[in-house]
Amino acid sequence: MKKRMTLLMSATLLISMALSACGGNEAQNTATPNKNGSVESAPASASNDDAFTIRIGAWFIDDRPYMQEFKANTEKAYKAVYPNGTIQWDITLGDTYSDKLKAELASDTAPDVFFHQGQTAKFGEVGYLADLSGESWAGKLNPGTKSSYLYKDVVYSLPMGVASSGIWYNKKIFGDLGIQVPKSWSELEKAFSVIKAAGITPVSAGFKDIWTAQMTFNLWMQPYGNESSPTYGKDLYEGKKTLEGPEVQAVMTHLQEMVEKGYLNKTALSIDWPQSAELFTSGKAAMIVQGPWMPGTAKENFQTKGHAAFDLGYFPFTTDKGYAKLSIGVDQSLSVNAKTKLMQQAKDLVDVIASPEVYGPFNVGGGTVPAIQGMQLNYPDAALNDLLKVVEETDSGMGYESYLPASAMTSLVETFTKVASGIKFNPKDLAEAQKKLEKDKGTVIVPAE
Repeated sequence: MKKRMTLLMSATLLISMALSACGGNEAQNTATPNKNGSVESAPASASNDDAFTIRIGAWFIDDRPYMQEFKANTEKAYKAVYPNGTIQWDITLGDTYSDKLKAELASDTAPDVFFHQGQTAKFGEVGYLADLSGESWAGKLNPGTKSSYLYKDVVYSLPMGVASSGIWYNKKIFGDLGIQVPKSWSELEKAFSVIKAAGITPVSAGFKDIWTAQMTFNLWMQPYGNESSPTYGKDLYEGKKTLEGPEVQAVMTHLQEMVEKGYLNKTALSIDWPQSAELFTSGKAAMIVQGPWMPGTAKENFQTKGHAAFDLGYFPFTTDKGYAKLSIGVDQSLSVNAKTKLMQQAKDLVDVIASPEVYGPFNVGGGTVPAIQGMQLNYPDAALNDLLKVVEETDSGMGYESYLPASAMTSLVETFTKVASGIKFNPKDLAEAQKKLEKDKGTVIVPAE
């Protein structure tokens, strides 16, 4: 669905003219959309001809080609709206940016527009952010990412893209063996059986890197937990559900079945993530559970390790009944400083960045999926087009694990890797995780709703 950017309705024009007559000196946007949703500038008025400099803060914009393209696209599109406007990029690479931004916000010296990471609720609560609910893109945001843009039903941020992990598969192996993309756990088990019978390892895992085991467990738990309750994570936190319940037991039991039937590589606990990727890209394993970086890693392995190239596909974890729920994350969110003296120009800058001409290439370059729903992109890697389709069609939300203390998660992953090693699952092993949840839940920063 192509985006319309309606930056000025006739009523707004009349108001701005009245304000101008009363002495207002802020530039008003006279940009209008063309039939493709692109930004075109209307004949310049005296106000939008005024020269000004607007600051935008970021920590991630570096020398990568797609980042430089993002800057160039933003500046070009903004010039079409404000010919004499200049964007000043206040870039502080790395972790120091966050502390710097907080200090600037506290001292009223922050940029007019700024990127941040997961701070919408905190910044919104203390009045640092301007209300963006009226912008044309605000009603099109993926509801699964609402914690990144919404606070008390007010849109304060533009999520720059969505990342989702899941199961990546070798399309050639699936095609050669006549396997359709599984839609339920039972269908996935059948695929495992066919693949193993062909002498290929069904799933490659590198649990020597504990984060891969934790990611796999959480992705698996997301549909099983949320199928039982759409507020599963919150229910765990509030004591309405327990980590000893049937949801966690189902995942642990299925893992045990995979190990017993040889569906997981025997080296799962002794190899790391890069080695598991090599097992997959070499064609010796048909599937791997990884993040959105997997297609890029596969391409690199094809080029540098002599592996025969193949097309990758993507599908999510599903329950026995075929329910899927994605755990999606947002790395960068964009907001307007509530105290900027260039409020309209700042909102227009966010609108420019949300346009298909700027927002689209940013997501393609970063391998992320648009948080603005209906924005159709064409990724050079077909696997990411598969991911985009799944994200558009599948229920999604923040991970249930957001409500768990680190101690409980550590205990769960210890049990998960224990089962992966071949030790039979004992439901009593989950008691420790539940105890830690009850003991340490005070350390959890409850996600904004």
